[in-house]
Amino acid sequence: MKRILSGITPSSQKGLHLGNFLGAVKPHIEFQDKGECFYFIANLHALNNVFDPANVRRNTQNIFTEYLAFGIDPEKTTFYIQSDIPQIPYLQTILNNTVTMAELKRMHAYKDKLQNDVAQDTINFGLFSYPVLMAADILLFKPDIIPVGEDQAQHVEIARDIAKTFNARYGEIFKIPDLYIKKETARVPGIYGDRKMSKSLGNDIPIFGTEEEVKKQIMAIKTDPARIHPTDPGNPDKNITFTYFDLLEYDKNKLESMKELYRKGKIGDVEIKTTFFRFFLEYFADFRTKKTVLLKDKDQIHKLRLGGAQKAIKIAEKVLKDVAEAVGIL
Repeated sequence: MKRILSGITPSSQKGLHLGNFLGAVKPHIEFQDKGECFYFIANLHALNNVFDPANVRRNTQNIFTEYLAFGIDPEKTTFYIQSDIPQIPYLQTILNNTVTMAELKRMHAYKDKLQNDVAQDTINFGLFSYPVLMAADILLFKPDIIPVGEDQAQHVEIARDIAKTFNARYGEIFKIPDLYIKKETARVPGIYGDRKMSKSLGNDIPIFGTEEEVKKQIMAIKTDPARIHPTDPGNPDKNITFTYFDLLEYDKNKLESMKELYRKGKIGDVEIKTTFFRFFLEYFADFRTKKTVLLKDKDQIHKLRLGGAQKAIKIAEKVLKDVAEAVGIL
């Protein structure tokens, strides 16, 4: 059975959005029946840009709970929070010696900062060394497959390179994992259509937001700019709402009928968005209810967190022992 590992950073108070669900959560749930899964909340990574400790704690617990609501099963899956595994930053310290400054400067997160006119000397080292921490996240558990979005593929590649450098230097300690990117959902567009859906850009649709919050975002979805009046012919490919209908596998016959009406100018954008809003709430209704139920028993959530950490640490301790012995510090 293949071992699968993936994590998500709790960088926002808004919780998981449609892009997270399609690009990460849904595949994670499906993988639970196909392999030995390791999923984690990457709260150490959040320290790059979340500096309020209350927010770090709240965001971490929120995403952990939402993953449980979506169906992550701690009986099937090793589900844990990154900071609960002390072996991860320990391994990062060792792996720092297997990567060069030049390699890290090629990473897109660092380059994006420079392109946004951020002075090089003001970029925090946590962001700069983000790929090494991610390599530690991965290599410590010897996974076979890493399902990631396209934006994280480069970081998995450097983790593979770090593992190869380490193995060449000290022997075959680490497994070289393979990437898995589900192309059709790897880059879910935001509601304005020009960028990937992101909480930081405000172009997301929050799954666990209030109905008012959800509706506000859906009603702001970009539509065909050439369509001035509801009776004007429209291009469904230029209305992001149709993309979301497709990705959530809305009834094909109803969707095609709606697209045809749109092409003929017989249905307005507001009606389309209203239909999607109702469908969205119906689609995620059970998950939203499950989160509410989970939050009524926070002691149980804490027990699941401790249990996941214990399972992960048991494996991490053995791998780190092998690493420490290989480099000569045991």
